[in-house]
Amino acid sequence: MLKSFKTLSVASIIAGSLALTACQTPSNTLSFSVPSPTLSQFNLANQSNVVLNVVTKDERSKPEVSSYVRSNQIQTLSASPEPVRLFQQIFQQDFNSKGFRLGTPSASNTNVLINIKHFYAQVDEGNLRYKVSSKIQLEVHIQGSKGNFTKNIGGTKTYEGAFAASNENIQNVLNDNLKEVAEMIYKDQELADAIRRYN
Repeated sequence: MLKSFKTLSVASIIAGSLALTACQTPSNTLSFSVPSPTLSQFNLANQSNVVLNVVTKDERSKPEVSSYVRSNQIQTLSASPEPVRLFQQIFQQDFNSKGFRLGTPSASNTNVLINIKHFYAQVDEGNLRYKVSSKIQLEVHIQGSKGNFTKNIGGTKTYEGAFAASNENIQNVLNDNLKEVAEMIYKDQELADAIRRYN
């Protein structure tokens, strides 16, 4: 009797563990890492009297980075770190790598304001196929004592696959989009030129 009870208990534990594993849902937080500048574009001319105050603002219409429907329920996905922190770090790394000094608002003479307009992956699903369309759009404003300059930076990425999109599929598309936009920022010289011109 005791042996059969032990066998039944072990079987119950295994069955319960399997049921819990099956019920677990994937995390609704997508993790991103900040790409680093690949090429050194350090310019001694940028070390002159320019001190930058870099501020990033989230102007997206909704806080999530993607959403889709599963079992008649809307699943929303968020980003970690948040897009504001991602792009704040990308632009600070960019300006540092180009030789600019960064300071607090009171200790700076040029403002760089980054407005995040889009950081989102649209998910479209049919019976047998899905499509993930990612869009990143930024507005960068340079404000110096001699004038202002504005530039739009962004890009899109699309991926199609079979059946239903997973969180990993969505993250991969957004991450590829993020890397491409970061590379554009790191290669860009217009912002650096505008900072020197309008300082």
